[in-house]
Amino acid sequence: MTQTRSIDAAARGYIRHRFVRALNASFVVLMVFGLVGLVAGAMVQAVGSGEWAQIVGLPLGAVLAFFLFFVPMAFVIGAITAIIDGLHRRVVGLFLLVVSLFLCVFLGMAFVAFVASFFGFEVTDDPEINPIAMAAFGLFGTLISYELLRHAWWQTTTRAVDYKAARGWRPPPWRFLTAFRRHLGLPSFIAHVGKKRIVVSLLYFGVAVLNVGIALLLLLPVFLSSPTERTADFDPANVIIGSAILLVLNLLGAGALLSRLADTRATRLYQNVREWDARAPIVFLRSFNQDDDRLKAISGDPFARWPAGVGRPRTLDEILLEHGSPYGPVIAIGDPRDPTPPLGAARVFVQGEGDEWQGVVRGLAGASKVVIMCPNHGAGVKWELDLIAQAGGRLQVIFLASPELDREATRTLFQRLVPNMPNIDAKQHVIAAYELGGEWRLLTAEHLSVDSYTAALNTALQALFGVKGEPVKRPKKVA
Repeated sequence: MTQTRSIDAAARGYIRHRFVRALNASFVVLMVFGLVGLVAGAMVQAVGSGEWAQIVGLPLGAVLAFFLFFVPMAFVIGAITAIIDGLHRRVVGLFLLVVSLFLCVFLGMAFVAFVASFFGFEVTDDPEINPIAMAAFGLFGTLISYELLRHAWWQTTTRAVDYKAARGWRPPPWRFLTAFRRHLGLPSFIAHVGKKRIVVSLLYFGVAVLNVGIALLLLLPVFLSSPTERTADFDPANVIIGSAILLVLNLLGAGALLSRLADTRATRLYQNVREWDARAPIVFLRSFNQDDDRLKAISGDPFARWPAGVGRPRTLDEILLEHGSPYGPVIAIGDPRDPTPPLGAARVFVQGEGDEWQGVVRGLAGASKVVIMCPNHGAGVKWELDLIAQAGGRLQVIFLASPELDREATRTLFQRLVPNMPNIDAKQHVIAAYELGGEWRLLTAEHLSVDSYTAALNTALQALFGVKGEPVKRPKKVA
């Protein structure tokens, strides 16, 4: 018997969930690394003042600030975020719902009030507050709050299985450092890179820094409407300028550039995954022609995709690396025509032009935790399908629809793969299929997109192996 399920509800929450993650990362950056900015500013001010007593004491002050303030604050925020991760999704969703509703009303009223000032209504007697800027900030802040409100409503009302499918893996609460990295906006697979990840972590952190400008949009009306006196240490104009610079850099593609640099370095690091990760591998079988095919994200709206990295197109390789690496090292056979691997599964390159690759695939599949296959009509794919069939159920397999095939071709192919495949809605695409407890599960969606493939892959992995993943196992040292 085959069960069919649409994952559209999970796919619809994907972009806004990533939007909230990006916004959360920017607030964590503000809280933790704002202290670093204050210390750096004090250093510059001391050097500019020319007072040698302050200049000489700068190194000691920096060290004390790091150990007395930065490290404890990072630990506390890491612990708080880990605790939040452990709360029920509806508790967090209701809290976000209340906060975002308040912000929508407050910032919406600020926008209306400053628009009204153009028609002669007096809003403030402070000559330094620009009504045009405040109206713009109120509008953008209301839009951000609206996105938060939509996400909070979805998180509160959707089923747990759909929420987890859109969210993917997250570390257990006691792994403070891993939770902290995740809340800084670092992708999940960084937690499963065994060494030399400092530079790539800093690059991904730079993306979170650029997204700080969006968080400042929510805070600016609070700063500007507060009765706090402007001083040399705090001038809201500096906040406005800083926010504008970060937003412009993001719009000009600085975040996308940093993200590409981070992806390139992460690709090089992950090629050596077997040096530090001895877990059973996740083997990705596909046609080499699929490596460069990028899927678009279609859920949410354009504003929700504004933060760097949230709505960019992704390959199946990238989706699998992000959401499969918590369960095992992701490995695939490399294309001999292109020795430069893309971001995604670590490549195993097979020498020669004969059938040597078949022996390598047979060995990888036999040792795998799961085989994830994206079938089409290629000759090599046919051999791999025969290998899976000959295993007689000994292999755990997840089939993913090939994005290059149309709806009918995919249905025809899956009818040969899935026994007794039922009829599905004419508007639905087949996305994935896997076997659980002797029964096949078929996942469908309205669109072929990053959203639907992410939800389908997470649904299958979580159904087969749970939501906690598996800690990295170090290889045994050879004496």
